[in-house]
Amino acid sequence: MGSSPRCPRRRRVRRIATVGRTALLRGVPVEVREEFAIGDIAVHLRYAGDSNVGSVRANNEDSFLAAPPFWIVADGMGGHAHGDLASRSAVQAFEALAAGSATNARAVVDAVRAANAAVRELREETIAGTTLTGVALVDIEGAGPHWMTFNVGDSRTYSWDGRRLEQQSVDHSAVQELLDAGIITPAEAAAHPQRNVVTRALGAEAEVEADVWLLPLRGRQTFLLCSDGLTKELDDEEIARIIVFHDQQAAREPDGPTLAERLVGAAIAAGGRDNVTVVVVESELAGVPGELGETVDRDPRLFEDTMPRA
Repeated sequence: MGSSPRCPRRRRVRRIATVGRTALLRGVPVEVREEFAIGDIAVHLRYAGDSNVGSVRANNEDSFLAAPPFWIVADGMGGHAHGDLASRSAVQAFEALAAGSATNARAVVDAVRAANAAVRELREETIAGTTLTGVALVDIEGAGPHWMTFNVGDSRTYSWDGRRLEQQSVDHSAVQELLDAGIITPAEAAAHPQRNVVTRALGAEAEVEADVWLLPLRGRQTFLLCSDGLTKELDDEEIARIIVFHDQQAAREPDGPTLAERLVGAAIAAGGRDNVTVVVVESELAGVPGELGETVDRDPRLFEDTMPRA
């Protein structure tokens, strides 16, 4: 790849300073800027999403949702009939709860279970399943506003602090289990014959447990959500390089491609062997001095064994 990541220039839906819903528009990039209130705290949000069928697949089985307080990416199970319906059903379970205000951690867990039930209903007529990864703005009683990340399957959520890209989610995959056991190396994982095998997905079982994590709301934060169509083509180092490049270009080209578009375009240029979907959400606290405190301890009555593996 060259020094300037390529991205498709397509019509973008852009809404500035609005509060509302932005669900998936297949093939049409989306960008929104708005102010979001959590109690008496104002948060400036900027988020964007893009999805592409890729260079090989006939159908796009990915779906995404950008509808505060939720940002979601779902990847319909490859090779399964109606994977697109599965991912869309999962996203719609969250869209039904999106109300433009912060939610609570229990509601997020319940929404994951509702999404699983919606996908299970499809299995009465066909084989269907989907991965899910997302972030939500939640208000924790006694601790204030937090980001809550959650995932089922191998779609990923990353955080970016301006210098380092950190994977927040842990893949539910056969390859990840081999990595955890020390049987293979990360280099071997990239070409492993079981790299497409997921060990947890919505629709597979009557009950599903998502990995969840709570992060305190701080001054500036960026989260990147993606289907594995991105990470199959670009490693973490390349993703970070594109983020840095985008930040440099954004000051010179304020109406240029969003980061989501750049990343999707780079994955397509690198081969695009799968559907590619990226959602990026950036937040900045408005007029809040200092930090809002550390994250709360996990409540086992709420999360049980859902925290990501160390």
